[in-house]
Amino acid sequence: MTTLLGAAFLVGFLGSLHCVGMCGGLVTTLAMSQKRTWWSGLISYQLGRILTYTFLGLLAGMMGMVITQVTWFADVQRGLTLFAGSLMILFGFTLAGWLPDPLVKIMSQLSRVIGLSKWIYAATNSRMPMSWFMVGLFNGLLPCGLVYAGLALSLTSGSIGLSAAMMLAFGLGTVPAMMFVPVVLKSASPKARGWVLKIAAILLILMGVFTMIRGSALMHSMHDMDNMQGMNHSEHHMPMNHNMHPTTHPMNMEDMDGMDMQNMNMDGMKK
Repeated sequence: MTTLLGAAFLVGFLGSLHCVGMCGGLVTTLAMSQKRTWWSGLISYQLGRILTYTFLGLLAGMMGMVITQVTWFADVQRGLTLFAGSLMILFGFTLAGWLPDPLVKIMSQLSRVIGLSKWIYAATNSRMPMSWFMVGLFNGLLPCGLVYAGLALSLTSGSIGLSAAMMLAFGLGTVPAMMFVPVVLKSASPKARGWVLKIAAILLILMGVFTMIRGSALMHSMHDMDNMQGMNHSEHHMPMNHNMHPTTHPMNMEDMDGMDMQNMNMDGMKK
């Protein structure tokens, strides 16, 4: 349990530097809409995002509980682990800038559909933290490879509570970069930001590789368990077959001679 929660937190923490580029403008707008950094608005925005992630983790946990009822759950769990690892690797390449992000266009289109820009405009001119809390709620629904990797990882838990806790840990992992993104954008040079992103991308890729290795190890462990169950099953059947057919073992002549001698001795003693 602790390992899964730590893995979810690290996925959010390492990948959150991607949020500096994708959502940095949004957070900077919030921070710069006031004369001073509006911490109540920033915190409300983070709480909205984390609540959405936790709710998605709750739904993923419900799906995971349904999957556990099927006989081929081990194969599904292994496949989800491999899928989560591959998404981490892919996201790491996009984080470093080695591959284009395939979800950028989809994200911008969905933002227009749900009217996120209107919510941002209204929140910018509002002094109510609830307005930025709602922005965070909607922003958490935007398509993101990092979120999908976290959800795929939470699905492997097979528990509703643990899946929700994993996405909560994932959301908390994204908070440091998102809270201090205005400071990062102001102080860090483009070259320094590039190096930080590449280091985080390499770490995320390595974590994806380890996640896929975990999925492969799970496959081998399940295969070994099946083999052990098959061996135990055959061992239980062998003595049953032996007892069910006692007449299949014919008595040899030496045993018969021994029995005759014992009978003769018994007759002599009686006389």
